[in-house]
Amino acid sequence: MKQYNTHTQHLGSRAFLQENQLFAWVSRNWFNSILLYLAGHLLFQRDLSLQINMDGTVEKKMVMATQTSLENSINSQQAVFVPAINISQLIKKSAPKTSTTTKTEPTFSVSNLTPALSQNKGGGEARGEKAQTMQAYIDKYAPAAIRSMNKYGIPASITLAQGLLESNAGESKLALESNNHFGIKCRRKCKGCTCRNYTDDDVYDMFRVFDSAWESYEEHSILLSSPRYEHLQKFGKDYKSWAYGLRRAGYATDKTYGQKLIRLIRNLNLERYDG
Repeated sequence: MKQYNTHTQHLGSRAFLQENQLFAWVSRNWFNSILLYLAGHLLFQRDLSLQINMDGTVEKKMVMATQTSLENSINSQQAVFVPAINISQLIKKSAPKTSTTTKTEPTFSVSNLTPALSQNKGGGEARGEKAQTMQAYIDKYAPAAIRSMNKYGIPASITLAQGLLESNAGESKLALESNNHFGIKCRRKCKGCTCRNYTDDDVYDMFRVFDSAWESYEEHSILLSSPRYEHLQKFGKDYKSWAYGLRRAGYATDKTYGQKLIRLIRNLNLERYDG
């Protein structure tokens, strides 16, 4: 009995010793233990399969889900077709678009002259009355314009267009009160001239007063023969060059002055008076 107890105590002490040794090993290798646990966990989570043959041989086959997904992704990538790129099409798309806007002439409105300055063909009775006013002015002063052309070399079409534009077909305040059909201002060396104060571009200025419209036409021809405008004589009867030349020489501050003269001449067929 004593021997049995001794044997039992020996076994207990041996088990206790092994337990202490295991605990001591784990204490020394706790980091490695954790790594082993994680490796085992991952290994079994990735579907590690062991095939054991009946003859006692063990064939290990690792079939991982990631491998299957990888093969599927490869197969799917092989089924994708990338279309060919046409370089010429890329160049066309990247090239800046050029504007194809058509140039249109501006629309002018000067009371009685609106029908001749506008491209709009509407207006009805009002346009008819203004057209009659303009034609009456042309019929009345065309002889004076032709006489000035023969004497001073100024195209009659230019003279008539300026008379129409500057006097609003003879109905401006300056034309009605002072017989001034061309907006002629007083000059410093104008001896014996009568002048009157009118507004010009919102600024008061002194303008000539004439006894008759015919005198105004004569003075206009003398003005265009002065050194400031005499270079326009080289254009002969080219009314377009005359129109733009008058604007560049400073006859009017309106930047569209030349265009207005040209449109009046063209729409009212004033070039027929140039002979």
